[in-house]
Amino acid sequence: MLKKRRFSSACPPKTQFVASRWFFAVILFIFLTELARTVALPSHFQRDIHMSKLYSRRLASPLLLTLLLVLQAPASHADSASTAAPASVTGASEEVALAARIDSEIAPLFKANEPGATVIVTQAGLTVFRKAYGMADVAKGLPMTPDTVMRIASISKQFTATGILMLADEGKLALGDDIRKFLPDYPSGGKRITIEHLLTHTSGIANFTNKPAFEAGMNTDLTVGQMIDSFKNDALQFEPGTRYSYSNSGYFLLGAIIEKVSGLSYAKFVEQRIFVPLGMLDSAYEGHERGSAMRARGYTRSSAGSAFEPGKAVSMTLPYAAGALVSTVDDLARWDAAVSAGTLLKPSSQQKAFTAHVLADGKSVPYGYGWSVRKMRGMPMQSHGGGIPGFSTYALRLPEKQLYVAVLTNADRGLPGAEMIAVKAATIAVGNGFPE
Repeated sequence: MLKKRRFSSACPPKTQFVASRWFFAVILFIFLTELARTVALPSHFQRDIHMSKLYSRRLASPLLLTLLLVLQAPASHADSASTAAPASVTGASEEVALAARIDSEIAPLFKANEPGATVIVTQAGLTVFRKAYGMADVAKGLPMTPDTVMRIASISKQFTATGILMLADEGKLALGDDIRKFLPDYPSGGKRITIEHLLTHTSGIANFTNKPAFEAGMNTDLTVGQMIDSFKNDALQFEPGTRYSYSNSGYFLLGAIIEKVSGLSYAKFVEQRIFVPLGMLDSAYEGHERGSAMRARGYTRSSAGSAFEPGKAVSMTLPYAAGALVSTVDDLARWDAAVSAGTLLKPSSQQKAFTAHVLADGKSVPYGYGWSVRKMRGMPMQSHGGGIPGFSTYALRLPEKQLYVAVLTNADRGLPGAEMIAVKAATIAVGNGFPE
């Protein structure tokens, strides 16, 4: 039963009751009118407005909670008041409770005066959790905010892979093309290396970040050509298409192919073809930012393990198309909404991106095109993690639940793992929805 409460007012009780009933009626009419307008929209139009109203639930939840407080007051004076809250208000309460459960698990993992994280959870394109923890800049005492910009590291590969697939959808290249069609000077040792091999990490090209001399020179600016020259003569690790071995080199080459085919720099391509159309104002190839949102400073745990210190310097000309993008959890949610809506690619291309690649011997690998393809407690999951000096990241999507989680942290060592946090948040959000 709703507990009866006293009104502190100079009006007589009967006047209070009548005024309350009229106020209740007006509020309920406005609410139901807006609800009817939403329900009445054609399904294809609803999908389109999900993109422009990605955060409507985040904005609506406080309104619904306000309505809950307003609706309870007049109902408490009506003898025939229902003992159950309206379904929409109940939903809002459940959403607040869900956010509280997620926060209760994540908040204890971070300290207010140390590097932290931003986390977002969306379901069906609507935000159910969005929060920041810790410091964006420890020395300046700047706290992290949900819209803080950070390096997303290898989550960048999703954008590179999508760029390649967009060009393929336009007939400007084919995934089965030999890479020498676009990079004629690349030595392949007599082997046929295709664009698909690069997308799926099955090319056999060694990962340049694993080279012994990489760390010593990682703060040196290099052109795309100079960077390719630094690894192109390394021996192939295996016959292309026969094994899976994660390779940043492959995605670096994909960036060079995008430039060759599109006639744009990689930075301009992702800006003009992806970020601007999707309204991702705070996403960019680092050094080519358009927005003015606060940037987080990157950290690492000191060797002594007692404190955090600034992360090692790295030139973003090196990770390039394999990991040089910056973004926010808000923009990443916009990105996933576009992916889910099929905004950028043909359905067949998007499906291939989410399908485990099959090797020459018929065995599959846990990677599609720019997304890791695995399962989370029996449920299909597409995801990607990233690590770069000063930052660690992870994003996952559970398509069957229309769930997306992105976690960005501004430390490459010494904080709880971004993947662990993302999985924890997803598990709480799905609740009992996982198959046994």
